[in-house]
Amino acid sequence: MSNRENITAHIVTELTALAAVKTVTREPKEITELSPQSFPHVLIEAANETREHASFGNTVRRESTMDVVLNGIVHGSDRDSKRNTLIAAIESKLAEDVTLGGYAYDSEITEIEIREIAETAPYGQFAMVLQVKYFYDKGTP
Repeated sequence: MSNRENITAHIVTELTALAAVKTVTREPKEITELSPQSFPHVLIEAANETREHASFGNTVRRESTMDVVLNGIVHGSDRDSKRNTLIAAIESKLAEDVTLGGYAYDSEITEIEIREIAETAPYGQFAMVLQVKYFYDKGTP
């Protein structure tokens, strides 16, 4: 697997084990297709990435900064409170290991955006951007 895939798969595994999350997926679903028991729900998507050379002695490596977007959805009449609780739980879990199982050398939440586009109660959404920094050998991203 590529480093991008290893990183996102690791995040899925970590969030699946989190008690505050009921379902985690890599494939988007219509909110209305999910049962109320599926919430809180998180969709993980590998996003933008910048790359540059990073040479170490005779080894030519590449350095990557990748964004991983964690789209969270909560359900209920107290959606703002549930959204805040889920954001805190995810951020706390990901801060436990900033190397993401050794696939990265650093990671941090850089942005949280509340999404209310075409949305009605009882659903609440957010997008959390996790910036991940890792090295890879040229030709094997």
